[in-house]
Amino acid sequence: MGDLSGRQSSSVVLNGITITHPDRVIWEPGRITKGELAEYYAQVAPLMLPQIVRRPLSLLRCPEGIGAECFFQRNPGQGLGPDVRPFAFRHHGKKTEYRYIEDERGLLELIQMNTVELHPWGAPIDSIDYPDRMIFDLDPAPDVGFADVVEAARDMRQQLTDVGLESFCKTTGGKGLHVVTPIEAEYEWPAIKDFAYRLVLKLEKEKPDLYVTKMTKATRKNRIYLDYLRNDRESTAVAPYSPRARAGTPVAMPLRWNELDAATAPAFHVSDFANWRSRLRHDPWTALLAAKQKLNDKMLRAAGVALRSSTP
Repeated sequence: MGDLSGRQSSSVVLNGITITHPDRVIWEPGRITKGELAEYYAQVAPLMLPQIVRRPLSLLRCPEGIGAECFFQRNPGQGLGPDVRPFAFRHHGKKTEYRYIEDERGLLELIQMNTVELHPWGAPIDSIDYPDRMIFDLDPAPDVGFADVVEAARDMRQQLTDVGLESFCKTTGGKGLHVVTPIEAEYEWPAIKDFAYRLVLKLEKEKPDLYVTKMTKATRKNRIYLDYLRNDRESTAVAPYSPRARAGTPVAMPLRWNELDAATAPAFHVSDFANWRSRLRHDPWTALLAAKQKLNDKMLRAAGVALRSSTP
């Protein structure tokens, strides 16, 4: 990590945001501190922010480090800073409150309040009922090797290619991978969730010994769970470049597809940021933000989706 000026003081200032208790250790071993975590987020902010701004966020906060109690928070709460903005909406008569950010100040205010992980929605607040990406979480059982996870990612990519959609992948900071495809925000959550289910169900039928679409643990031994439920309302997925509150300071990292050709699983950590900081010059997900991909009624009906939505 780079040097934090004034690290021995009771606070440091990063881009106008005061980070208190910068010496508090977040990860042991490795002794990554709160100040170092804030510095890391400041450096990846230019690439992370386009993926998370103006999206409802769930936060994993660890006030005493990952070795103590951590908790998920989605409601606005207290003390998150003026640049962490509340967002409320109603669904089936129920009011739900989240928070979102607009810029780096908001991001650093979240870290000041001991956030370690960020998990955005698949829809922005401006069209909250219409997701603009599909997310597939390829979650292997403990006895499944990485080569099988790579096969799953490539199979998922092919499924999406077959219906005319480009997709992108990232590590999750664990053994799994996420495959993400951007779409125009034109169909409501139920249609997108159903479409995602039809795609993974086809894969399960083709390779039942490798894939499973049910969450039940008893069915997942030696298999990869094709989690399509990330495409449900209020579901989230870890943000690209977000650290994970796990041993070793792992990071969820956007990948180029050819990086899956490596003999070992790609792994990135906050603790070895100096070794991979140069990746920030060429973000593999730049094209994801620029992609203009549309689903259409014919495509959804061909997959068996019962359309219940309309364009916003």
